[in-house]
Order: sequence, then structure tokens, then C-alpha cells
Amino acid sequence: MATAYRFVTFLSDYGLEDEFVGVCRGVIKRYAPDVEIIDIAHGIPPQDIAAGATVLAQAVRFMPPAVHLAVVDPGVGTKRRAIAVVSKTGPPLVGPDNGLLWLAAEALGGANSAYAIENEGLFLENTGRTFNGRDIFAPVAARLALGMPVEEVGPPIPIDDIVRLEVPEAHVHDDHVHARVVQCDHFGNLQLNCVREDIESIGALIGDAVEIRLGARAYQVDYAQAFSEVAVGKLVLLEDSHRSIALAVNQGDARQRLEAKRGDPVIIARVPVGA
Repeated sequence: MATAYRFVTFLSDYGLEDEFVGVCRGVIKRYAPDVEIIDIAHGIPPQDIAAGATVLAQAVRFMPPAVHLAVVDPGVGTKRRAIAVVSKTGPPLVGPDNGLLWLAAEALGGANSAYAIENEGLFLENTGRTFNGRDIFAPVAARLALGMPVEEVGPPIPIDDIVRLEVPEAHVHDDHVHARVVQCDHFGNLQLNCVREDIESIGALIGDAVEIRLGARAYQVDYAQAFSEVAVGKLVLLEDSHRSIALAVNQGDARQRLEAKRGDPVIIARVPVGA
């Protein structure tokens, strides 16, 4: 039995300077005027699929039951598929089959089924090749929110055929955590692909000093629980709101200070007491 949803969440790299987000929201409302739209983020760096996938996966766990619409689509107009993925917990995800949806599906319990969006009767009339968010994804998301069975979007596809985003894993070697920057937020905080247990595995506990190596430079940083546990302007290593380890500057911008970007390798080592 199909499920109707009160909410559609929306993530994109469209920004807010142009009409793109507003037009997609308007298309959703044309078909589902009573549906509420929750904007997750529209400041994803242009064409940055990994950044969009990371933000979407971190956000969907906190959303109400909803159709999750996501568009970061550098392959728009090519043969890349448009898909709807049904998660094991229920809510479907709609977007391009380029890895953008995979982590979010995993965060919702994993993918239960998937369908290629090929039913052109669901698209806007006179569709173009450059704005699938407006012409395909928004009207399909709206219909799913109204309770249309997902099978109506098009034929089923094997879950194993969905494009997956490869997430680099941190590892511990020779009393060092070898990690990478996986996300840079609006405040310049650098989220790493490691967790508290990784830091503890090298003997570092809250209150200890750690050495951070990024690029050709090394920094001694306090491992703390909150930004304010270090002086204003100082670097700090802490566990962020998503339970990932992050590098930050108290009331500052770690990305700018460290000249860092997503993908940069980071090595973390415990500083011996008295060193």
C-alpha cells in the first residue's frame, strides 16, 4: 500500500541567488499544494556530489517521514539515470543516480528497492535537458508525496546497480590516526572521517593535547568537548553534532586558517604529557 507524506525535503547545489530553488518549490506546490517543503541546504558547492551526499545523509535522520528530493547533478542531460530509492524505513529518495542518494539511503536503514524514473507522463511538459530538478525530480517527488505508488515512476532496477559513493575510512597505524577532511561547513569547521573511538585508540582523551599534521605543517591542538574550552582564535579538536571528529577554531574559521579543503589528509597523534 502506498504512503502519502506531509513533507518533501529538498537539498541542492542551486544556491539562493537565482530562481532555481523557488521554481522547484513552485512545481512541487503545483501538484501537491498542501505538502510542506523543508529546505535542508542549497549551498552545496556546485557539482560537488560527495558534499551533497554527506549533508543529505547527516540530515535525513532528523527529518520527519518525508519524500527526500536531492539534486546535485553535474551529469544533467546525459544518459545518467534519474531514480527513486525506497529506504528500508520507508521514506523514498528522489534524484540523479550519481552517488548522491546512497549514503542517505544507508542512514535510513539501507535501500529496500529502486526504480528508474522513466514515466514521462509524470514530467513537466516541454522538458529541457538542463533543469531536471524542475522538469523531472520535483513533479515526481510531489506525486510520491501525494501517495502515488513508487512503481509508477518506471521499471525496477537492482539495488546493486545504484551508483554508490565510496567513503574513505580512517585507519590507525603506528599510534597515529590517518583521516581525511570529508566536509567543510559554513563556519569553516573541518569534519573528519574519524570518530571518538579512533582518537581514544591512540591514547588521547578529552583534555589531552594532540598533534595535527595537515599539509606540510603540524599544530598542537587541545582535544576538548566544546569550542569555548579553548581561547578565542585557537584551534580545537572535538566531536561534532554528528558524532564525527572535527577541527575548528573557537569563533574562527579552521578551513581558512589551515588552508584546507575536503579530501585533504590529516594525521592525528597524541602529544606525550610533558612534551
